Amino acid sequence: MKPLVIPAEMPLIQLLRVALGRSDQLDKPLSNADWVALLEVARKQTLTGVLMEGIKRLPVGQQPDTEAMFQWLAAAERTKQSSRRLNRAAVQICERLERDGVPAVVLKGQGVSMLYDEPLTRTPGDIDLWIGGGRKRIVAYIRHYFPNESVVYHHMDFPVFKKISVEAHFTPSWMYSPLTNRRLQQWFQGQWAHELANRVSLPEGTGTVSISTTAFNRVYIALHIYRHLLDEGVGLRQVLDYYHVLNSDENTEASSSERSESIRVLCSLGMKRFMGALAWVMCELFSLDDNKQLFKPDPKEGAFLLNEIMQAGNFGKYDVRFAHEQIGDTHFRRFVRKQQRNLHFLAHYPSEVLWHPLWRIWHFFWRRMNGYQ
Repeated sequence: MKPLVIPAEMPLIQLLRVALGRSDQLDKPLSNADWVALLEVARKQTLTGVLMEGIKRLPVGQQPDTEAMFQWLAAAERTKQSSRRLNRAAVQICERLERDGVPAVVLKGQGVSMLYDEPLTRTPGDIDLWIGGGRKRIVAYIRHYFPNESVVYHHMDFPVFKKISVEAHFTPSWMYSPLTNRRLQQWFQGQWAHELANRVSLPEGTGTVSISTTAFNRVYIALHIYRHLLDEGVGLRQVLDYYHVLNSDENTEASSSERSESIRVLCSLGMKRFMGALAWVMCELFSLDDNKQLFKPDPKEGAFLLNEIMQAGNFGKYDVRFAHEQIGDTHFRRFVRKQQRNLHFLAHYPSEVLWHPLWRIWHFFWRRMNGYQ
């Protein structure tokens, strides 16, 4: 493993701690060049809006000069405008689905942002909808409007907007191991009605939608990070989401039986080692209180996970260790590339890594047999 960058020495982590109220200032003032470089790192980790809140909290002598401040303000304002645009789109599509008798829950982004002190500062991605009714019904509904859309195991694209990506999920996530995937899908089915009933108003009076609950997100956001780590690469934005889940009043006030149930589910999915790593990252980066953690921190596994986070960035776009998808790639090339990358995780998460090639082969023929390609 490459030498680990110590987070406490990184201005990015120091500023993030200030933004979260975990610190009052940086270790030392930054030069104008440092602020410009830090902005580039913040963009790679999709944290410009959140870190701008940290800049506002810094002592005057530690804030960037006028030129750099304008660059940060402009980047943060773009984040807020994007958040507003996606919030409006989420309300529009959910209202349309509701009128058509197709119930939907907004996963991740627009829902998790409500746990942030300033929800609009969270950099949005796309709109992920968990739609009820079963795969066949959802595919038929979407293909009525967009007949050429392909389908994968857990979702299909729903291109109702020109510049905003919408994914229609039949199920929120999956596992490569058949046994753990069966357990996961059974758990999801048992949560559906409760999640659909969780209605909230999005910021600035945008409208009301169903979003996933904190109890659901204790499992789901951790699983989402796990999937990103194994499939593409995970950045600080996803990890920060889970910090807000664990640091929320709802998690703090949850009964011991509720928290024990989340732990039971995560262990049943074979994620205990990963959760120990994630707990250490929560402690190392954010100084999260022990009483809010679900698992005991594992320093060795945590160091490995943190190194992956810092090197990969959002969706692994900036990871120079592995080849990235290229135009004209064949199914076989993508398969081989995924296998090469996954071997990097074999010693840490063997079950998912070893089941991955078999699942990929099954998935290829399953899509072909069902007309989903």
